[in-house]
Amino acid sequence: MQRNRQAVSVIVSLVGLQDTRVAAHRPGTDGAAVSVRVGGALVYMHDAATVSLVARTWNDMDRQALLLPREGDTRRVTPVRGVAEPAVMVEMASCPPVFARLERPVGKNSYLRVSTGRVLFDVRDLPAFRSTLLAFRRAEEVAATTFLPRPTQTARERAASTAARAFTAPAGPRRRTASAGRSAGVTTPAGPRTATSAERAM
Repeated sequence: MQRNRQAVSVIVSLVGLQDTRVAAHRPGTDGAAVSVRVGGALVYMHDAATVSLVARTWNDMDRQALLLPREGDTRRVTPVRGVAEPAVMVEMASCPPVFARLERPVGKNSYLRVSTGRVLFDVRDLPAFRSTLLAFRRAEEVAATTFLPRPTQTARERAASTAARAFTAPAGPRRRTASAGRSAGVTTPAGPRTATSAERAM
């Protein structure tokens, strides 16, 4: 039986100062990660390159974010009666698609959208942007001491290099040059002597 396929896309609307938290998980191990919680949205990043990518995306919008309103419309985040506030978690690794864009609709307030995979942050005002930006900047600082340094060679490359050194063929005997023979006191026999013109006249 063929299973149903689906893709879950989430929009996280940010209005006003955000409650954020940055944490390191299992630092110094192969399973290390850095997480950033923005309200009910948790972004879980598994390598330093991904953390830097996300932080850089937010940083790059710093100047454009000045066009955001100083206060957002709180009606966007009004609780829905009878429904608990949902939460979302996204795990990221290997530098997935992340991008941001400032929207400037005619006659309406500007807003910023930051896409991290299938989770879209809908940033509605400057305080929301600033507080979230600071969280991802902090995450990049934490990542510097959380993840193991990247090896210059893979394990397979290191094994091949070690094997090559172990099984290198011994060098053959050196060939002695003429100059080396002379320096060791070996004389070279002279060839036949040619008579001079005075000797031929006698």
